[in-house]
Amino acid sequence: MKLIEWVKQAKTKISTLDAELIAMKTLGFSDRVGIIMHSDEEYDMSEADKMLEKRAVGIPLAYIMGEKEFFGRVFNVNQNVLIPRPETEQMIYSVLGIVDAEKMENPSIVDVGTGSGCIPITLKLELFKDGILSDIKGVDVSLPALEVARENAEKLRVNIEFFESDLLEKIDTLPDIITANLPYVDLDWDWTSPELKYEPALALYADDGGLKLIKKLIDEASDKKNDDRSRFMVLEADNSQLDDIVAYATSRGFMLISKDEFILAFKY
Repeated sequence: MKLIEWVKQAKTKISTLDAELIAMKTLGFSDRVGIIMHSDEEYDMSEADKMLEKRAVGIPLAYIMGEKEFFGRVFNVNQNVLIPRPETEQMIYSVLGIVDAEKMENPSIVDVGTGSGCIPITLKLELFKDGILSDIKGVDVSLPALEVARENAEKLRVNIEFFESDLLEKIDTLPDIITANLPYVDLDWDWTSPELKYEPALALYADDGGLKLIKKLIDEASDKKNDDRSRFMVLEADNSQLDDIVAYATSRGFMLISKDEFILAFKY
């Protein structure tokens, strides 16, 4: 089949962008220019057809293609991990800002609920670009998720320790910075994307209006702190939850230092 004909047919079932991305992936094109230049050529599109049918029933494209870009790098993903999202990139900027403002020379960071490992791996690489060596770890309760994180660390040539831990359970010494994109979706919300049904429920949903695990993490960090040295926590949550999280964290002695659309940064 000619490529232009396949794309035209695919567009009746899925978006133009998704159709082109599937064609690029299966045919090995690095960008849309390949589609334009080779539009009249004949190709075996059987593999693209398989991806098309999966996308047509709502399976997220990232899972179909097995990868997702985050902060300019491509991470492996499967249905054991959340798909990295653009809003999470703000967490990277928040942490880099803290390291710079506090003049940290060798920051220690633990990413809780690490999933694909996109947060700690990105931080390690971005800090290194700035000439800063860091001690970064990633923890998760899901062993399959940790396998994906380790694959990504190897793929991107980053030395990070990933291990199983229920929040801070196996963290003996608090790091300088805790990052966490924990489950925060409330099952009662009626505005979530239908595609969420394909992502791991363990990484998405939490009780108490979606705040159970975030509050528990705040409690654990507060309880483990046994000195006067300042530490930091950067959290992601839905915009509708931010005020409640700030109120709860403040009650536990945390001080808000920045607030963005989905990201909160605290000093404690």
